[in-house]
Amino acid sequence: MTGSDGAATDSDWGWWRDRRPPAARLHLDTAAAGRSSRAVLAASAAHAEREAQTGGYVAAAEAEPVLAEGRAALGKLLGVPADGVTFTRSGEGALGALLDIWPLPEAATIAVAPSEWGPNLDAFAVRGLRLTQIPAAGDGTVDLAALERMLATEPPAVVHLVQVISHRGLVQPVAAAAALCRAAGVPLWVDAAQALGHVDTACGADAVYATSRKWLTGPRGVGLLGVAEPWWDRLTVRTPQLYRAAQPAGTSPLRLLAITEVNVAAWVGLCTAVGEYLETGPPLIWDRLAQAGRQTRETLADLPGWAVTDPVDAPSAIVGLRAAAGQDVVAARARLLDEHGIVTTACTVLRAPLDMAEPLLRISPHVDVTPDDLTRLRQALLTLT
Repeated sequence: MTGSDGAATDSDWGWWRDRRPPAARLHLDTAAAGRSSRAVLAASAAHAEREAQTGGYVAAAEAEPVLAEGRAALGKLLGVPADGVTFTRSGEGALGALLDIWPLPEAATIAVAPSEWGPNLDAFAVRGLRLTQIPAAGDGTVDLAALERMLATEPPAVVHLVQVISHRGLVQPVAAAAALCRAAGVPLWVDAAQALGHVDTACGADAVYATSRKWLTGPRGVGLLGVAEPWWDRLTVRTPQLYRAAQPAGTSPLRLLAITEVNVAAWVGLCTAVGEYLETGPPLIWDRLAQAGRQTRETLADLPGWAVTDPVDAPSAIVGLRAAAGQDVVAARARLLDEHGIVTTACTVLRAPLDMAEPLLRISPHVDVTPDDLTRLRQALLTLT
């Protein structure tokens, strides 16, 4: 059964919920951490058990076909070759690795949008990078004409864009930005932490990084980094010679990043999650998530005391709510959890200090959200005004 727009309706997605352990609460917080399936949990646990049976390095070697298949699948999703994909300890760790290995000049300028993720701004500042802002339209999307002028007149060393914003339903036009950057010879980095598994991430970026735990619903504690092949020879990967010597000739520099102490069980879980995602069909999931966001905004549109931050048809399942009656958003989030069993996130302005003027309550359902779930959320929010 599909809706009038051809997208699968909420009634089609009960099997998604059934693949997961029963939920103890109403989980509307995928943008923080999605709920992993039983298959993902079992694959991670089975690998950990195999390590105990055969030894960690033997088990890792046995798992290599699964990992290779996962890297290849992730490469297609990110728009880079399989050998350009490496696993990291987190999305934040992936950005740190990228900053370590990229040939950036000292005090280089990095161009960001006003919606940039706050911890990324901190990471850039710690590295001594200078920031310049790309002008944005009224809805927060980058002004592509202004970006083109910047690239022609004062090109930065790197353009960095967060594809899907963490605190509200904003999606940046990264494919169009990538085309402009490519024409100008300026690399584009994309933070796809909220995008991978949520929207199309094969955008033509030179580097893209993400995490396992959100919309792919993989394990926590795993990130990933993809770099386009033209950059491989220019990367500086500082790997101890002992580890480097043990690798086959021609090993990709990205693969060298992942040969120290790692959590292979979580990698296996991520690869399992990616397999389930591809089996379902990414475009189908993207359409359903956009529909879930639209349904959430429609349900909450006229809610007394709260205001939805973005248009109903924003192409994201992330929904931001302003406390229009002066409510304490952090306290509201706690009451939703403690009194109503609903999991959400309170977003402080540090999450995106260039974009946020006030805290927001974030709602981020996955594909299995139902009208009854959203009605329950609405009724709970009414008690908090």
